[in-house]
Amino acid sequence: MANVLLSEILKREGRTMKSILTILQRQYDLIEKELIRYQNNPYDADRTHDLRVAIRTLRGLFKFLKRDLPPDIFADIDKSLSKAAKIFNDLREFDVLIAKSSEFAYNHPEKRTDYRHFFQNFRTKRKKVMRKTLTKTVQKKLTTNLTKVKDQLGILDFDEETDWNKYIYQELKRRKKKLTKFYDDLDFKDYTRVHHIRKKAKTLRYSATYFMDFAPKKAKKVRKKAKKIQDVCGNITDAHVNYGLLYDFAAQSDNQNDKNLLLRIAQAQQKVYNPDKKED
Repeated sequence: MANVLLSEILKREGRTMKSILTILQRQYDLIEKELIRYQNNPYDADRTHDLRVAIRTLRGLFKFLKRDLPPDIFADIDKSLSKAAKIFNDLREFDVLIAKSSEFAYNHPEKRTDYRHFFQNFRTKRKKVMRKTLTKTVQKKLTTNLTKVKDQLGILDFDEETDWNKYIYQELKRRKKKLTKFYDDLDFKDYTRVHHIRKKAKTLRYSATYFMDFAPKKAKKVRKKAKKIQDVCGNITDAHVNYGLLYDFAAQSDNQNDKNLLLRIAQAQQKVYNPDKKED
């Protein structure tokens, strides 16, 4: 009854509900657009972020639909999107590290600290990582993986007789319940587990956002909860990665000022990684 009512409302208002396949295809189109934007200006941290998010979003949507997809097709798509996103992992980690270090410099304005030399070194390191993503070999690998996904989208056939409103609603409900249980039992000092919960929260938030038309009220509530969990876990996982990178760079540095600064920022990140309690 509720599904029929929603369809009638959309029809009266001159709107049509997007099909599952249309949503997936549009997200793939966004990936292609963000890739061009990245290639045009790889120096912009936002371009790396948006391309990586576009790829991960599509992967998350497929994960959400996993129960209705042939296992072999899902596995192929999931593997291809995972490989594509991983190409930009190191670069994104550098961008997050630079951003957090910039926050530290802003909050600790000290004339005696040579921040300029410090950030110059960071930018040099980032440039090397960036160039690796743009080599012909890596770009060919990226194109190959994305093409595999595009080919699968071309042959996927989502059953129009499936009650997608019901499927989306039930899957949102099931995943939210599972995610909440995991989060309530979470030890924030267990990095591997925190990282795992963050990924599940992302998948749920992306799905609640892009499939919202199928279960509007439920999706809004689920998205809000998933975003909160993702943000809390994200701060910790980012801090954990930053902590490791900063200590590695400190060990490699021959400049005492840079070494001391790296260790100071690392200690600040450690406080984030080891919180006393969860946020309410």
